[in-house]
Amino acid sequence: MFDKLCRSGTLTRVGYIAAHTLPSFRTLKKYRNLLLAAYSANRRLPIIRNNPVVVRLAPAAVCNYRCLFCEVHKDDVLFPNRSQNLMTLEDVKNYESFLSTAYSVWFYGGSAEPLLSPHFGEIAKYLKSKYNMKLSVNTNGSPLSHALCDALVDSGFDYILLSYHAATREMYKHLMTGDVERVDKNIEYLNRRKAEKRAKKPVVDLSIALHRMNAQEALPVLDKAKTFHVRAVNVSKYYGGRNKLQDKDVSFEYDVEAGNKLLDEIYTYGKQQGIRVLPKTPCYWLARPAAMAWNPENYNRSGECLHPWTRLDFDPVLDEENCHYVCVCNRISLFKIRYRECKVDSPERFDKLWNHPLLQYMRTTVNGDGLNPMCIFCRNYDLGTLRNLDAAKYAELRDTAVRSFFEEFRSKYQYEEIRGLEVLRENPYSEESFQQRLTSRKFYKRSSG
Repeated sequence: MFDKLCRSGTLTRVGYIAAHTLPSFRTLKKYRNLLLAAYSANRRLPIIRNNPVVVRLAPAAVCNYRCLFCEVHKDDVLFPNRSQNLMTLEDVKNYESFLSTAYSVWFYGGSAEPLLSPHFGEIAKYLKSKYNMKLSVNTNGSPLSHALCDALVDSGFDYILLSYHAATREMYKHLMTGDVERVDKNIEYLNRRKAEKRAKKPVVDLSIALHRMNAQEALPVLDKAKTFHVRAVNVSKYYGGRNKLQDKDVSFEYDVEAGNKLLDEIYTYGKQQGIRVLPKTPCYWLARPAAMAWNPENYNRSGECLHPWTRLDFDPVLDEENCHYVCVCNRISLFKIRYRECKVDSPERFDKLWNHPLLQYMRTTVNGDGLNPMCIFCRNYDLGTLRNLDAAKYAELRDTAVRSFFEEFRSKYQYEEIRGLEVLRENPYSEESFQQRLTSRKFYKRSSG
């Protein structure tokens, strides 16, 4: 609905006028901001007066799992002395100038577990009670203690997407390195607590990323979903990378027919058992090419991305405390913010980040003619297949696109240095750095041995 609004010149103009008639009461701020954001995106304004609509926030930078399909293994090589970055409520308040107008906040970790922050319940209660935005979290579910479940139910926390990539004890332990029975007990307690409070929230979905190793787990996961009365099962494709499965050819890119057959079985079984499966229709694998080739001209030239006007992400930093990487999408980190130095707790201070020349450059080059190098890479139709079949080539091309993006920006824009806000030059998790650390670690092990 919001995307359709953003793409209508007439509706956004009406919304812009309506936004200026709405009072800035606490409960109306986010709706006023939605209308202003739609206008900014529709007009492709480089300098905007709305705040982000969606904020993704990492309250921790550590994880208690070592899932085989996660790039936590690459992170462990790059940053063996991993920072924790456990945000406090006071840290969150530094972001309050734009959190106060956000429609939704997604607590996210990447290769980290958000619920490991000991302050998570307190943060959720504060944001929900003061601003009543939609709050969501992606979690493995193991840190859902009784106290945290109580806090989430009592605060009206909205949504939990629970990673559940295997249903049996053995395969869950193998793939996710955790205890599925502990997670199951946590879900059961959460359900009991909701029933006692007669609460519908938090809504819970399960998430499974399909590959050849967990294919036999898919239907048992649906059975678990029915047992726990979760809302839905989110079915996605496994994506490759620097993880512990990459060399095992687990992607269904290697057996498209089997993958698509499994998808049909999942959707048929879900319909028979009354289990909601998302997305509504299967996202089938396409036929694997005879030879994986990268065509830099094979990209979508007509699509429109709204992220630079509507979204702001604060992702984990693993080599420095009290920091986030700032970005508007998963492809590229733009800044490193030291959030106890760089104050963005007022509209004037936040504007220096939100309308920084780097984001102006992104807004100017994300759509239409003259796409920046990063967006050309992101829109390439071969991207997903390449990532699964040749992780090294994917990483190399991505790192090149990131460097080219920053080089082009610096050749066209000037900017002032802001204390605590660093404009990046390359991918902080680059393949080159990974290979250097990997080689050094192997050499050290041989020398020690």
